Amino acid sequence: MDIQLIIFEYFLSSFPDTSIESRCSAPPIPQLYQGHKGRIVVYIFNFPIPSLSVLKITYFMNLDVKTLFMVVTQGYFTGALILGVLAVTVRSIPKTIRAGWGLWSLCLLLSGLGALLIGQRGAIPDYLSIVAANAFLTISFGLTPNATALLNNKKMPYLSLPVLGTVGWFALYSFDFFREDTFLRVIYVNVFCLIGILLCLRESLQLDRQQISSWFLTVAFVLDAVVRVSFIVPHLQQQYPSLLVSYETMHLQICMLVLIGTIVIKVVGISVSIFEIQRQQFREESEKDALTGLLNQRGFLRTASVQTEKHSLPITNYALVLMEIDDLRSIEKRYGASMMDALLKLFAQISRFSTPQDVIAGVDRNGQIALYLPQSDQTGANSYARRISKTLITKSRSASGSQVSTTMSAGIFAGSNETPLQRALEIAGNCLHQARKNGGNKIITHEPGNRGQLKHTDADIPFARRLKTPVQNPSS
Repeated sequence: MDIQLIIFEYFLSSFPDTSIESRCSAPPIPQLYQGHKGRIVVYIFNFPIPSLSVLKITYFMNLDVKTLFMVVTQGYFTGALILGVLAVTVRSIPKTIRAGWGLWSLCLLLSGLGALLIGQRGAIPDYLSIVAANAFLTISFGLTPNATALLNNKKMPYLSLPVLGTVGWFALYSFDFFREDTFLRVIYVNVFCLIGILLCLRESLQLDRQQISSWFLTVAFVLDAVVRVSFIVPHLQQQYPSLLVSYETMHLQICMLVLIGTIVIKVVGISVSIFEIQRQQFREESEKDALTGLLNQRGFLRTASVQTEKHSLPITNYALVLMEIDDLRSIEKRYGASMMDALLKLFAQISRFSTPQDVIAGVDRNGQIALYLPQSDQTGANSYARRISKTLITKSRSASGSQVSTTMSAGIFAGSNETPLQRALEIAGNCLHQARKNGGNKIITHEPGNRGQLKHTDADIPFARRLKTPVQNPSS
């Protein structure tokens, strides 16, 4: 027993503020001693040999509420500073993404102001620590879904949310029953914050799942939602005299620590997105044709393959159009490379603006333009090809002062997504070759139902007859 008392006094010297209210009599079960800074749990184990008796002491420090609020405030302000600097300094990122960072910076700043004022409750007037603090929180959590939507290159679909939340807060606070009831205030603010978080989670789930930032944000929003629910549940089970008293419980202190973690995860996730966006930009630049602005061959194959796999189930139809300007090399020899480049630019522009937004357009090094038309058939593909041909003739005449009337040939594959993209390109290429072989200025289509035979569907494209006038030598 002497050894136990010596060990006990030795460990107790590390906690000079701890008061001992009972005698150490080597109880067979742990004895709890409460101190000013925390609590000490004393474990005394008796062995047959008294000299081997062991004493184990574990110290648990109670977390200070104001310290927790200060850490949360610093986390919010630091995150706001980081995202604000990114929004201002990184100019190569699309404006919507930068606007999302800037709005997130504002949201974190408002949340930090709210946490700062709540932490000073009792030391400052209630209109600051209650009214203004919770107004900052409602505005902040009402804006966060809009900020997350901007990261998706979308408009802000929830602009009315912060207005409704803040107006509702001021309206309810004007009534005595709400103003004097901590429970009602906690429920209102945290339920509104939970709505904003769930909308953020909805937007984050629409981000690219292959990006690390989307997973960071999803995890952060899930944890944030759990924290808000955890803030509500204790008030449903027990009535507290004030808000700060409720935060002295171990349960809510742990929730505050988790909240600090969610702030860090959010800032890291949004910050990581800058590298992912730049990587995406580099890939897009490498997959674009510098002359026409369309996808190059590699970019077209990758994008069209992704689109084909996306619609693999159920089985759907798609069409592939392969087009080429007739006698393009002859035009280059007669008028020079600048004329050929101008015609290719015009051809690409017409192809892009004559088709819907979901059509994928690409060009290869030989000047052939491919159009991938999801959920389309032979009739729709022919319609687009004719429209492009007609517009090309009209625009080329106008641009060249009626010196050149450019025609085009096209090969079309129409079938289901059971046919691989490479096979469809091969078939469309054979159709295009057949159209050129027949004199050009034609559209040849192929359908799986005709047992592999090429089908000539348009003998002469309307408004596309070649001019027989001789071409003048530009040097004369």
